[in-house]
Amino acid sequence: MANYRRRRWRETMTVRVDLNGLLAAAVGAGGLAAEEVTGLEPELARVRDELAGRRAAGALAFAELPHRHDDVRRVLDVAAGVGADVDTLVVLGIGGSALGTRALLGALGDAAGGRRVIVADSIDPDAFGALLARIDPQRTLFNVISKSGETAETMAQFLVVRDRLLRELGAVDYKQHLVVTTDAEKGVLRQIVNDEGFRDLVVPSGVGGRFSALTAVGLFPAAIAGIDVEELLAGAAHMDERARAAAPLADPALALAGMLFLLASAHAKPIVVFMAYCERLAATADWFCQLWAESLGKAQDLAGRTVEWGQTPVRALGAADQHSQLQLYVAGPRDKVVLFARVEDHGVVVDLPTTYQDLEGVGYLGGHSLGELLNAEHQATELALAKCGRPSATFVLPAVNAFTLGQLLYLLETATVAVGALAGIDPFGQPGVEEGKRLAYGLMGRPGFEASRVEVEAWLARKDARFIL
Repeated sequence: MANYRRRRWRETMTVRVDLNGLLAAAVGAGGLAAEEVTGLEPELARVRDELAGRRAAGALAFAELPHRHDDVRRVLDVAAGVGADVDTLVVLGIGGSALGTRALLGALGDAAGGRRVIVADSIDPDAFGALLARIDPQRTLFNVISKSGETAETMAQFLVVRDRLLRELGAVDYKQHLVVTTDAEKGVLRQIVNDEGFRDLVVPSGVGGRFSALTAVGLFPAAIAGIDVEELLAGAAHMDERARAAAPLADPALALAGMLFLLASAHAKPIVVFMAYCERLAATADWFCQLWAESLGKAQDLAGRTVEWGQTPVRALGAADQHSQLQLYVAGPRDKVVLFARVEDHGVVVDLPTTYQDLEGVGYLGGHSLGELLNAEHQATELALAKCGRPSATFVLPAVNAFTLGQLLYLLETATVAVGALAGIDPFGQPGVEEGKRLAYGLMGRPGFEASRVEVEAWLARKDARFIL
């Protein structure tokens, strides 16, 4: 029986959120007073009921992902069908079609028996050209990911890859080296799949890119890398079940969302730092930055009023960034909340030798381990912030495995949507991103976007040469 099916193991691997560092009792005036927290509960109950209603109506698709078992079986079937001659998967995607996969691979990608997975989310010609030059098309599978099929960067990569595969493998065999992940019914990529007969996987309706890590977008590359995707989803389901059984202030995602919302809206904390004390979670911090920024950075609320709401996410890595960013967080503007991620069991023990015992500046380290030192650095940093009135919270992972990572991703997604509900904004749209796409289409000559090209050219013509130095 898999470990995640055992209740006692699930309990030992439950991810916790320590919110003490957000409270005034810990950090003084920079934190939340007890009456603010208790006064938040009715609003959190409202948000909980609102989200539950949307979920019941099928309008909160990401929330159901841990329970879509047929989707997982399809992913595993396609992964099992990848020939033994393939030793590398190259993911062609960008934004939410890449960052979730990077998070999964960064945390879990060293699985025994897994194949090499490369996420190619750059259209820098030097970087992409170098990648293509060093891979063997005969031994490489390409996973093209775009729900709309209109992502210019991904489609450009696809055109280059398809052309090379056609030339080197022929018009029949090249199709075996492509898997397309896209919308089930519509879009340019769906049309191409239908016309050319590529193997395909589906992005569920209603799930946007930044919420797609637990769909085929992230699960297929993860499965190829040897990650237990069923355990990953079991972890997400565990967090979902915990939340639904708890009171609002005992729901990890809802309580975190409420406190971060209060700190942003009532305590002038417009920046949130995600600082993982574990290199395997560094890519999770990158994924979180897109999730938080793109979901919550909105010009208008749901009533159409201008609010320009948002909390700017920043990625940091402990302990390295104690020596590059921490000075700002401790002594700079009081405009930040720090979210730590701490791992209790790092999985590897590297002992520190008892050497130079006569040198007090070094000898004290002997007899400890690198994991002890890293976790001590986290606790010391948490207190250093608190002593200066700077709020923080900590995600505590018993270990880094598929089960705990699934919990963390689902918790952060749910918290993001809950903050959106508290702020009265739509966490699922991204109109600011769409504007940039429209202008780029015009510059590249896409039919129907001629006015966009004119707009960009007029902007460039208005630039003052005196200030181009």
